[in-house]
Amino acid sequence: MTHDELLARIDEEGEFLVQYFDSKPIVHSALRAVVAIHRPFTWNSNNPQVCCVACDSGEEGDIYPARYPCPTIQAIEKELG
Repeated sequence: MTHDELLARIDEEGEFLVQYFDSKPIVHSALRAVVAIHRPFTWNSNNPQVCCVACDSGEEGDIYPARYPCPTIQAIEKELG
């Protein structure tokens, strides 16, 4: 699913995810904030790849953006079914 579709899915199912603290929906807001941070972008103009703006991967000091969907987004999508 695309990033926008995932955000829409969270909004659609938000009524089931909501817990309130001082009249604010904290679970829905927190989950949506995490998804908003882990958004896709195109990296490397020579060999374009869709990557996560928030995640890095690599070994031995070779740090580069993690591919999208990153493990965080994959876990959220899995739990949403």
